[in-house]
Amino acid sequence: MRITLETVRSILRESLGRESFVASFVRSVEETETCPTASISSEGVLQYNPAFAVQHIACDEDLFCLVLHEIMHPIFGHFIYKSGPLEGVAADMVINASVSSLFQEASCCGSLFRKIYQPCGMEGLLRPLSRMHDSRYGRLYDVFYGNLHKEDQLTTGEVIKALKVLTPTYDARAILLIGSHETGEPDRTNAPDLSKLPAESLCRIAEDLKRTAHYSNNRIAGQGENLYDLFLEAIKTHLSIRKVLLQKFATKRKVDRFKQSVHRSEIGVSPIPLHPSKRDFVLLAAGIPPFHYHNHVQRVATKEHGLAVYLDVSGSVNEYLPEIVGILCSLKAELTSIFLFSNKVVEIPFKALLAGQVHTTYGTDFDCIAESVLERDLDRAVIITDGYAGLRVESSERLKQRRVCTLTVLFGGKADCDEFAPFGDVVQLADITE
Repeated sequence: MRITLETVRSILRESLGRESFVASFVRSVEETETCPTASISSEGVLQYNPAFAVQHIACDEDLFCLVLHEIMHPIFGHFIYKSGPLEGVAADMVINASVSSLFQEASCCGSLFRKIYQPCGMEGLLRPLSRMHDSRYGRLYDVFYGNLHKEDQLTTGEVIKALKVLTPTYDARAILLIGSHETGEPDRTNAPDLSKLPAESLCRIAEDLKRTAHYSNNRIAGQGENLYDLFLEAIKTHLSIRKVLLQKFATKRKVDRFKQSVHRSEIGVSPIPLHPSKRDFVLLAAGIPPFHYHNHVQRVATKEHGLAVYLDVSGSVNEYLPEIVGILCSLKAELTSIFLFSNKVVEIPFKALLAGQVHTTYGTDFDCIAESVLERDLDRAVIITDGYAGLRVESSERLKQRRVCTLTVLFGGKADCDEFAPFGDVVQLADITE
């Protein structure tokens, strides 16, 4: 099949959702002979070898396997490992199992991997439905595709160690590995890869994958509970209160240094028709070649927003404050101020909170938050609290009239917060921190 930007984005949106960040992250598709298979750069450029594509990419599921394989390497942090044949096999084993098992329908149970690799020997580790029962790799294979006990779960680093023990003299360079694996060869040292992907892009990719990955108990289809747990642990390192949730609650009505990357469509003038505009197509249809083409280009821009964080400093939360302040410390480069609330709201410099300055009446209520939000005309706010306070009906109605959106982060054991549930998500602090 022919690989184009439109095809890649269509397949990813079909599998990961219409608003998939991964689909919009891939910005161009190019043919190359410098990479044996394919690669994606941190700028979103997908390059593929046409000979490889002709031989192996025959359907949408194959292309999904190829693209997601590359996308998932930085999610698992594979760029930290030493470059080498066995390291490459170990990393690809984890990735291929994840794609095949957790995205079973979209990948057709790893259709691409089943085409490329033999179902036995070391190659069998790189695909589902291999015949590994009598192999020296059998137990290692079952950790990812079987249903062994929780204590048998392995990380990529442990898989590398296991392979070095099982096959100390095996030359794995004969195995074709998908993507831009560094081999130390001179012509591959500048190969595109995702090792320099910004943290914000990583967390948005992680959010995409977490939302759409599915665990099934069907062992024949290559599903493994241990693999799903490993996947979630890898995802969790990129999902944090700062990287994912908070960016959705940024507000233009408060000035901070909370940065948010956005993709903007612009028109660029070029003598080459890269992505011609409708005007260019009309001129061409009329037999008038444009002197310059007006190409549609995607550019990344950074916006600075504010973040209205209301932190509960009532007497009942004293024992939790050191831990919470420690978690919030990661925001010191973005937040200039924070709102402390008890029976009243006090805005203080964020650095003052980190220095231990806390203003409190020791009581608590949520009405002071409502008054502060309405007074400052905020459209969004983040509330960090133990949840033990009340909100008057009048205050709640005024917030609804202003269409205020809130993220309520609970700590200390309370499971819900009925007062702020109508205004947005209510989550547990432990579930959104690393």
